[in-house]
Amino acid sequence: MIFVNHIPGLDYSLVTLRNYAISDAAELFVFLAGCSLAFLTNGSNGGSEPKPVGRVIMRLLLRAFEIWRAQIVTISIAIAMLGAGAIAFNDPLLLEWHGAGPAFTDTVRSSIGLALLTYQIGYFNILPLYVVLLLLAIVFVVLSRWSLLLALVASVALYVATLAFQLKLPSWPVGGAWFFNPLSWQILIVLGFLSITVQRRYTAVWHEAVVRLWPWAAAVVCVGAVIVWIDYRPDPMTVPSPRFFFLFDKEFLSPVRILSMMAVAIAFYPAYPVLSRQMGPAVRYFSSLGRNSLAVFCVASLLALGGQIVRYLGEPTFLFDTAIVVTGLVVLRITAWVAEFQSSTS
Repeated sequence: MIFVNHIPGLDYSLVTLRNYAISDAAELFVFLAGCSLAFLTNGSNGGSEPKPVGRVIMRLLLRAFEIWRAQIVTISIAIAMLGAGAIAFNDPLLLEWHGAGPAFTDTVRSSIGLALLTYQIGYFNILPLYVVLLLLAIVFVVLSRWSLLLALVASVALYVATLAFQLKLPSWPVGGAWFFNPLSWQILIVLGFLSITVQRRYTAVWHEAVVRLWPWAAAVVCVGAVIVWIDYRPDPMTVPSPRFFFLFDKEFLSPVRILSMMAVAIAFYPAYPVLSRQMGPAVRYFSSLGRNSLAVFCVASLLALGGQIVRYLGEPTFLFDTAIVVTGLVVLRITAWVAEFQSSTS
């Protein structure tokens, strides 16, 4: 979904989450990252014997470094693609795409900003969010060893303070702030972590809770779909303060987006066994992408940028867009296969 949505104008974006829910694939990406965090920290025995906290902290630090490295490589290639496109097609407008201008006009400061993650360009700003979220996750994982409730309370407290006081991480050398605010988005990775942790420790209670919540979640999903279809958005000038609690803001992750994401997760929770039986090859395909999410995400981001450039220079048609999507899906599967092959031989 991120690959398709990162190519504006594609007809295939009509079938992605953002057209049917107030939340979108970015929220799903972060929530699933929290789910993965639970498996990383709690081991394979349902969490009754969690991994040593020192080992968990080291794993999270190494993973954050790995994602930081992936961000540096990916955004450097993206900037090079824009530069190459501008030269090849004699079109200097490509140098300004997605805020990439400073990389060509203020190279020294931009290079420092890239390394510090304070300089980001459009469509390449999710991995910096992920790096900070993993560093914050160290705190919440440690708190969860004392109490899951304590970890949740700490996360909610930071989220509320961020929205109430509009706390931000600044961008540099350009002005403004991060497009995805880690101080508020951390609540999604914590909710994913706690969801899987509780599910594995208290399986029977968890499933009973899901059964009871399912009708409400399905209703919220339907209401969210209607809101999106009628294109309703609260007026920032009329909502009370603190206004980010009442908007559909993505930067600060307003509460309605969290509610939408959790409703989607609960409503479609029972769907996997059904899909696995009825659409086995498709499920295996997408699961392979999920198992190798970092490599797949980086390649998908670059493919999407390539798709943007191709559509900008060519004459986009439905068949043209279909070729872009099919090519992307094939390349992503190859990427997942290569990543798994490397893991099996290392």
